[in-house]
Amino acid sequence: MQAEKLHDGTLVEPVATGKTKVKKTKRAYRIWIEGKKLEAAQFHAGETYTVYYGPESIELCPSLGGDRAVTASRPIIDLHEKRIGEIFNEGDQIEVEYYEHGLITFRRAL
Repeated sequence: MQAEKLHDGTLVEPVATGKTKVKKTKRAYRIWIEGKKLEAAQFHAGETYTVYYGPESIELCPSLGGDRAVTASRPIIDLHEKRIGEIFNEGDQIEVEYYEHGLITFRRAL
C-alpha cells in the first residue's frame, strides 16, 4: 500500500486493500464491492460519488453532486458499464485500494 494523490493534489494514505474480479454480463462489464472498507474510505450508504476512468485504472471519489450513489440499504458499489471493458478484461483480478478522505482505486493485480 502506498500514498496516492487525490484530484485536488491532496496526499492520502490507504486504510485497506482487497481484490475482486471483472465480470461480463450481456450488456456490460461489472465490478462489485461492499462492506466496512467502503465506510473506512468515506463511502457511506446513500451518499453520491464520481467515477474517473484512466487508461489503466478506475478511481471513485465521494462527491455531493456525484452521478452515482452507494446503495442506500448498506454500503455496496456496483459499477456496471461498457467503459470498464476498455480498461480491464473479463476475469481480470483487480486490486482495490481504499484510501482515507475518500478515494477508491481499481487496478489490474500483478
